[in-house]
Amino acid sequence: MNLQDKRRGLIWVGQLIQDIHFALRTLRKNIGFTTVVVLSLAIGIGANATVLCWIQNIIRQPLPGVANQEQLVVLTTYQRSGNVSLPDLRDIGELKEVFAGTEASQVTPASLTVDNKTEWIYGQVATANFFDMLGVKPIAGRTFLPDEDQKPGGDAVLVLSEEFWRTRFSADLSVIGKIVDLNRCSFTIIGVAQKGFQGTITGLACDFWAPVSMYSVVASHRWFDMEDRNSRGFHNLARLQPGVTIEQAQAAVAALDSRLARDYPNTNREVRHRVLPLSECPWGAQTIMGPVLRLLLAVSLGVLLIVSANVATLLLARSADRQKEIAIRMANGAGRWRVIRQLLTESVLLSLLGGAGGLLLAIWTTGAVSGFVNTTQMPVAMNWHIDATTLGLTLFLTVASGLVFGLSPALQASRMNLSNALKEDGRSSSGGAAHNRLRHALVIAEVALALVLLIGAGLCIKGLQKARSIDVGLDSNQVLIAGLQIGMNGYTEETGKVFYKRLQQRLAALPGVEDAAFASWFPLGLGGCKGLGVEVPGYVRPPGESPDYKYAIVSPRYFSTMKIPLVTGRDFRDSDDAGTAPVAIVNEYFAGKFWPDQDPVGRTFWAAGKLWTVVGVAKAGKYNSLDESPLSFFYIPFQQFVPDLDLNICLRVKGDPQMMVETVHREVHALDANVELWGAMPLTDHCEGAFMAQRIASRLLALLGIVALLLAAMGVYGVMSYAVRQRTQEFGIRLALGASRHNLLGLVVGRGMMLALTGLVIGLVLALSVSRLLAAFLYGISPYDPLTFICITLFLAIVALTACYLPALRVTKLDPMTALRCE
Repeated sequence: MNLQDKRRGLIWVGQLIQDIHFALRTLRKNIGFTTVVVLSLAIGIGANATVLCWIQNIIRQPLPGVANQEQLVVLTTYQRSGNVSLPDLRDIGELKEVFAGTEASQVTPASLTVDNKTEWIYGQVATANFFDMLGVKPIAGRTFLPDEDQKPGGDAVLVLSEEFWRTRFSADLSVIGKIVDLNRCSFTIIGVAQKGFQGTITGLACDFWAPVSMYSVVASHRWFDMEDRNSRGFHNLARLQPGVTIEQAQAAVAALDSRLARDYPNTNREVRHRVLPLSECPWGAQTIMGPVLRLLLAVSLGVLLIVSANVATLLLARSADRQKEIAIRMANGAGRWRVIRQLLTESVLLSLLGGAGGLLLAIWTTGAVSGFVNTTQMPVAMNWHIDATTLGLTLFLTVASGLVFGLSPALQASRMNLSNALKEDGRSSSGGAAHNRLRHALVIAEVALALVLLIGAGLCIKGLQKARSIDVGLDSNQVLIAGLQIGMNGYTEETGKVFYKRLQQRLAALPGVEDAAFASWFPLGLGGCKGLGVEVPGYVRPPGESPDYKYAIVSPRYFSTMKIPLVTGRDFRDSDDAGTAPVAIVNEYFAGKFWPDQDPVGRTFWAAGKLWTVVGVAKAGKYNSLDESPLSFFYIPFQQFVPDLDLNICLRVKGDPQMMVETVHREVHALDANVELWGAMPLTDHCEGAFMAQRIASRLLALLGIVALLLAAMGVYGVMSYAVRQRTQEFGIRLALGASRHNLLGLVVGRGMMLALTGLVIGLVLALSVSRLLAAFLYGISPYDPLTFICITLFLAIVALTACYLPALRVTKLDPMTALRCE
């Protein structure tokens, strides 16, 4: 760089510093204007920063403490349960040119006893390379050794989470090597994971990790076989080699699938794995929150556009008032670019102040989404922090918004006629046609965007109301559910059946209990149901159709307890036990698929190596989500199929289900003092998981819609107030010449409503174009619901009319003589 270039650079920096000092003085002199603008920007930028933080922590970087998450992918299956088996995952991990490693895990509750104190905690059983593959280091002790997942039942070691170690063991380092009881089995604590790490299921906080070799003990699953390729119940993550794309990984896995189908035709003939980015993981908070957050990002950007339009309108009005000042500067030699740069400096300073306020608002609001999470048996926990990426994106939005709302007013101000602007009465005419056209365009845009956001919020709120009235196939009111894990208490298949039968009799006899039953799973929670391969005699599956169908293990009286109607046939009986032929109850979809236009009762199908005879057909309902396609489902009695001993209690009671928890706990202890309840809650709370996405979308959209409404009303009011002030002299002349005050009122209101109505028409067109994107959040109503469109449009029109009427009312109180003297 030569001397002349350095001198130019120094001059430019000096001018910039001078512009900043002048802008700060100007903003301080107009503290009211500055406060309004900064607060408006803080709301718009804060909303975007909050949503960006949620997206970063739930979708883009969802696993705190895990290194290089952009390299992580998820492996699922197309046709079967969606998860993978350990042998298949090991074979995929052998593709060393594609994958740097693969790990498998499964979440489970467990009962921990330390110093005679028992509590239920959640953890994961995982492969030995779990921590190494994720890049998670221990802060004390060690993690798993490479061979600590090989011998079933032979590696009773635990790694604790840092939070659990701190809260339960007071961060005592001597806990390393301590022996504790987990599910009545002795485990040795070998380490503490690094701070912040809470597992590999987004939104769940795990307290411990155990080797997958201890699956049968930790998860109380007696039939687990580590070498069974049909045991596809594991979550997983894989790390790509540097430079490898998902497409390349998919091609390599597809080639492996073809080989496995030839080598293992009984288990892998129709199994095809797919490779997904971590952001599309089909389990965890991404599945619920992903669509909601993408919608909210679009809405928050819309709010920021409305804010920018509002601020631009205020700046236009302010630049009109400053025309004489700007004209004097230009007359004294300031070039057009110099004036534009000065005004843009003020705009960017305003946006930076608003951005700082927005970040403060985001720090306060980022945890708000946790308040929308329903009560669940699982340890739901969200990790929120504003990282460098979120800060960078927020800074970009801040500066960009400053340039967007500042550029047009700056250009308009720099195009003035100096001779007119320097006249004494220049202020009264300073609005100018160009200024007015731009202000009017901004108001129209504000109204249009506000209408789109309000219609979206209205559709989501109405959709949530309709969703709550959907027949889900059961009655969740006045039902208590609670989990049991008797497998860890030494029960066998036979003694377990006796325990459940006796407990059911005791619970059914309790005062206030109408019905009592057991089930392996309950519908519409956050946890999905399991599947079994089904073969129906005479039915030929089309190529590619999955043989797996969802099922639940239940006791007699389950259908009456849950109020699931039986369309035909009978309920299970106590006599349906291991000594009788296997029986099953199927839902309407199952019956219609395999035996259309036939009586399904008496028909048979194969599952789990047994031939099941259908004895009843239950009404079909919703099982995993409200928007699921019709799902073929079947039920089998717990006395005839016990893959594990752990079932859940369900009681239909006459009063508040929560009031029965202690009573149920007492009855369980009366049978066995070592058996503990876990996760007791009303079934209504459990089922709220199905409504979570709609509830979050509707509430946050409603909040942002209200903000948009207020901003649009402020925009209309501000423009009309400015127009009334600028035309005060004109109105005085009209009054002096005999115009009635009501005519002037109509003139002002009519002008403002023309702008508002134009915005409403444009907003309706936009809303009709984009409302179809809300279809995933709507149940029972159309994205083009006419009542919502009409009501929201009329409501916004009334708000706009009020915003026009209030400034116009001042016209009716004008004194003509005072108005004529107004400069």
